[in-house]
Amino acid sequence: MENGKSKNADYVKLVAQIDKYWHKLFCDPITVLTPDGGTVILQPQRTNNILERFFRDFKRGYRKKTGNNSMGKVLQTITSDTPLVKNLQNPSYMELLLNGKQTIEEVFAQIDAQEARRRMISSEQSNERVPKPMQKIIAKPEFPITLRNILLSAN
Repeated sequence: MENGKSKNADYVKLVAQIDKYWHKLFCDPITVLTPDGGTVILQPQRTNNILERFFRDFKRGYRKKTGNNSMGKVLQTITSDTPLVKNLQNPSYMELLLNGKQTIEEVFAQIDAQEARRRMISSEQSNERVPKPMQKIIAKPEFPITLRNILLSAN
């Protein structure tokens, strides 16, 4: 280092990026007016840390269960409801889901079986088709085990 300056081009680029975006990376909290006339102070989150943490945990669990390091195909084929299963660990989500009940079993006990059957039959008669790549994955004999492992790793 000469005169406090690095000769390493990567460090110079890093410092230039930090200098360029300093005010966006490190800023003061924002005061927001609420509809009732009050104020709320928000600290902006500068990264999508929550989503990154979810996928990191999901990938780690998948690797532990299957020994597979690549999740590309799995991520393309999981259902959109998978993150909802992960939310079962969130106390606020569970409070909302339980809606005053003590257990999830009590919530399921309130489901009208006849209505559920009617909805299943109507969805079977739907013109919506399963994409060919999904049909191939579902047809594999190990699909139920793989799906179970993915869902268990989400817990």
